[in-house]
Amino acid sequence: MPARIERFEDCIFIPPLNEIQTLRKHSSFAADLTNNFCCPAYRKTLYFNMVIVRRFVPTLQEAQSLQSVARLLSFSAAARELNLTQPTISYHISKLEGKWGAKLFRVKGKNLEPTEFMQSILPEIRTITHQLEHIGHLVGSQYHQKVLSIGITPSLATIVLQRRISKFLDEFPGTNVRICASNRYSNLKEDRIDIAIRMLPRNSAASSKDKPNILVPVPAERMRVVCSPEYFARITEGLPQHTKLNVTFFSQAQLIYEDEALYWANYFSTFWGDFRPSTRPSLTYNNADLILQAAIDGSGLAILRDIFVMDAIREGRLIEPFPMRLECERVFQFIVPETAGVNQPAYNFMTWFGNELTQLALESVPHQGSTDR
Repeated sequence: MPARIERFEDCIFIPPLNEIQTLRKHSSFAADLTNNFCCPAYRKTLYFNMVIVRRFVPTLQEAQSLQSVARLLSFSAAARELNLTQPTISYHISKLEGKWGAKLFRVKGKNLEPTEFMQSILPEIRTITHQLEHIGHLVGSQYHQKVLSIGITPSLATIVLQRRISKFLDEFPGTNVRICASNRYSNLKEDRIDIAIRMLPRNSAASSKDKPNILVPVPAERMRVVCSPEYFARITEGLPQHTKLNVTFFSQAQLIYEDEALYWANYFSTFWGDFRPSTRPSLTYNNADLILQAAIDGSGLAILRDIFVMDAIREGRLIEPFPMRLECERVFQFIVPETAGVNQPAYNFMTWFGNELTQLALESVPHQGSTDR
């Protein structure tokens, strides 16, 4: 490292004195460098040099105007190319001539001709404008390739989104997607989430109770009791026909519970009066995707949302023994960051996935059996 900075180009910035003193304490390697910065006279000279250099630096618009006029040799043609007025182009050139104290163009007949000074700096001007254009293309391409970050609950991601996300990518090519599955209510801005779908109380939904909209695609979802066909056959085997789907069926069935056991309690109190299972829960999960898989595997009866079971019912992996369906107290709603709003990829996802959820909820599957109690 040089003992002294001799050129302005060797210095990127002038650090504050307190930072320089801290650097000297912790880094002997930087001692020579910091000695220069700690010198008041040197700092004053360096600052003065920076001010001088900045006085000669053209603005972005001035550089673009200069390069365009030099290439087209016409103020009016440059104005049309840059979508500016001719007086604006003339002002930029005049301002540069004042900064640099030199004439940039001379009139030759009906055309312009660059002066010797202009010819000497023209290669640098072209390099600057080309570099700026390259930066613009680079930033623009990164903007278009920006990753769409989607916040979603693990169950909804596993059961519904995962098997459909390829359809979204096919419909909107060039969209890069990042799935952020979590049950916690994260800060969308801090976690860089563009759009999230969360389960919120029905009364807070920005929707009428039964009509879906873009923010609440399924406002009237129901909970269904389901099990695998094999499990249903095994439980009902040997039971008299008239008792297959009454309380005797529930008393012999294994119920698959979620952690809080609220859904089963509400289901029985709503549709089966005072009936309560006689045994304590022996199978409990904390995620709907685990409950769904347990039901498909034949572990017992599960109570799950419409959109969680419709694929499995349609594919014959689950059946619905009872027609009674419990109204959900919470519904899925799309949430976007308040300050950022909805960008185009997020809007595309919201409309596409909302339509997928609406179609799932609208599917009608006949139930099996009787409801005799």
